Amino acid sequence: MNPNVDIHVETEIGQLKKLIIHSPDGGIGKIVPAKFKEWLYDDTVHLSEMRREYNQYVKLLLHFTDPEKAAYVMDYEKSTTGMQQPDCYKPDNKAYFNSKTVLDTQFLLSELLNSDSLRQRLISAVCGWEGSSSRTENKLMAMDRSEDLAKALITGIIKEGSEDTGEFIFAPLPNFIFTRDIAITVNDHLLLSNAASPARERESLLMKFIAQYALFKNQPEKLIEITEPSNYFLLSEQEQAMQKTSLEGGDVMMIAPNHLLIGCSERTTPAGINEAIHNIFADATTGIEKISVIKIPQHRAMMHIDTVFTQVRKDTWVLFGAFSEKIMQLDKRRQYSYIKRLHSDRHKETGFKIEILRFQKPLQESYVPFKNYEVSIQPHISGLESLLRDISIHDFGVDPDKVQIIYSGNNTFPYDEREQWTDACNLLALKDGVVVGYDRNERTIGTFKKMGFSVKNAAALNEELGRGLILPDEIENTLILLPSAELSRARGGSHCMSQPLLREKLP
Repeated sequence: MNPNVDIHVETEIGQLKKLIIHSPDGGIGKIVPAKFKEWLYDDTVHLSEMRREYNQYVKLLLHFTDPEKAAYVMDYEKSTTGMQQPDCYKPDNKAYFNSKTVLDTQFLLSELLNSDSLRQRLISAVCGWEGSSSRTENKLMAMDRSEDLAKALITGIIKEGSEDTGEFIFAPLPNFIFTRDIAITVNDHLLLSNAASPARERESLLMKFIAQYALFKNQPEKLIEITEPSNYFLLSEQEQAMQKTSLEGGDVMMIAPNHLLIGCSERTTPAGINEAIHNIFADATTGIEKISVIKIPQHRAMMHIDTVFTQVRKDTWVLFGAFSEKIMQLDKRRQYSYIKRLHSDRHKETGFKIEILRFQKPLQESYVPFKNYEVSIQPHISGLESLLRDISIHDFGVDPDKVQIIYSGNNTFPYDEREQWTDACNLLALKDGVVVGYDRNERTIGTFKKMGFSVKNAAALNEELGRGLILPDEIENTLILLPSAELSRARGGSHCMSQPLLREKLP
């Protein structure tokens, strides 16, 4: 791809024009139960079925961003029935759809690896990171096709014959399908993630190469990197724990042209947020004046803020009800509880406690490193739901009476928690009011219908779009449902599976 062309995102809901994805690769099929915790999975997946589900997602993205390639993929599928995974979806195959708007990380890497100098640099970096032997490094250098090398660097397998055979050289990257987490577009800048877990550190490294040598090759000043302080190695273990710097893209939302949301969560640390605030405010060209920090509990079920809320439309959000201060207040009215008061200090407090902080610096104001940019938002923002309402009203000009919140599972126990777990709150907006979710979250789907949204099955819609029975521009106020029996096992939804690079400005 041409570097520095058409990269700009200023909202979560502008019409999607270009994004980075990663199709499920063979490494996901190598996960064993003994490695669940280390590799951040909760179950094994049926890889071939997962790919069939993901292919519906890819076709949908192509229909909305690259109709010619969508037609190519649909025609190819019809001409090659019976294939477990059609070649048109494989980045290392000559039949690959190769869109300029739906970009796969594996394909982007393979293009970089056509350069001998970058090939040497990337192989050395990955092998050094993984602690590999010179034998492994030499094996990788000897690979002829850049497509095969890119695949090996991602799957951790040097292929020998079929996909089921080969030599393991690294751990797989089963979370790489969640491209949202590795970087986030901030207006015309790119904020590179610093992964919280060793299982995802190679993802961060690969994305750094893609960003430096493809996306922003001639504009390195537009890359924002989050790192530990230079004296980190001198700190005591206790101080290092405090200064541990991680920030993942699922905790960052480019919510309005001058307003960024950052979550403080299981995966994004206070030190990571501190670095992000200072780096962004120090560079007025980012266009960011407001940063709202959302502190959520450190739970596996809600690892990032985009697992508990996403924006659907200027006036509409989907939210895990347990995180709504409005719902919390209703719960308190049932009966006063003395349980937490009577527990000893050794019992950790349970429940969902949310805190919102706001930092603000006008663009025309010079950055002062030692200045405290925190501003008071009380009493009008008292929690997460009031923050979302405030964004709709003040960032998007919505009438306060028109703001609506859709709660996962219709806010009914146990469906609220079950459907939040299977990503009912993790929706990708293709444009304002048109979002992609999972078909298994039935109570949430029912609430969308009650709110006046149409609901479409992705496979049926792809067929209608392919036959020209409907155009993407004609689709409005719609929840599009992906098949999700296997995709949901990976613990991420359509929002997680996308890294938008270009969205249209809202009218």
